[in-house]
Amino acid sequence: MNKTLKLIFSAALISVLSFNCFAKKISPQRQQFIDCALSLLGTPYLYGSRVPSPGIDCSGLVAFAARKALKVNFTGSSQGMYWNSTEISDSEREPGDLLFFSNTNDSSHITHVGIYLGKYKGEGEFKNKTIFIHSVSDGRKTGVIITSLDDENFWTRHYISSGRFLPATKDAETFIHSDPKLFEIDTWWKNVDCKKWFDE
Repeated sequence: MNKTLKLIFSAALISVLSFNCFAKKISPQRQQFIDCALSLLGTPYLYGSRVPSPGIDCSGLVAFAARKALKVNFTGSSQGMYWNSTEISDSEREPGDLLFFSNTNDSSHITHVGIYLGKYKGEGEFKNKTIFIHSVSDGRKTGVIITSLDDENFWTRHYISSGRFLPATKDAETFIHSDPKLFEIDTWWKNVDCKKWFDE
């Protein structure tokens, strides 16, 4: 996609994700954590890195967003984060909780972590899909990306469980865009550099 088309699509996306919305909010703590993670969309993957430049890995994304947005020191590997979070059922999940994966399908060998975002009800490839943000090393798209947990893919086959390290929000509800047919998601995506959403 050339630079001109990127700018056109970015401008269109920004107009859809305007700030004119009316909804109940998740906790400010969770909101800030998610916003920080979403601001890193398009960041390259770099194993072992805990900062976005020149790249960041999956647990680094979680640790950086927690530290940058909340001043919370939640560090370690994806396995360490699994051990240090409270396991919850899928029905208890809310935006900002963590998703854990294992390439051996063994909870004693957690190899990947992502941040749960909720269900996307707009149009496009993620319509009505449960999605999450994570930093990926291999595959068609790499780096910090958004992925569906509903489609049959590597992640659905290797999903282990959900975990919580932030306080729960009793009335965490879906954010509703001023035009809900265009955009409806469990969290509000703000401060996102939309140009990062497109392939070079």
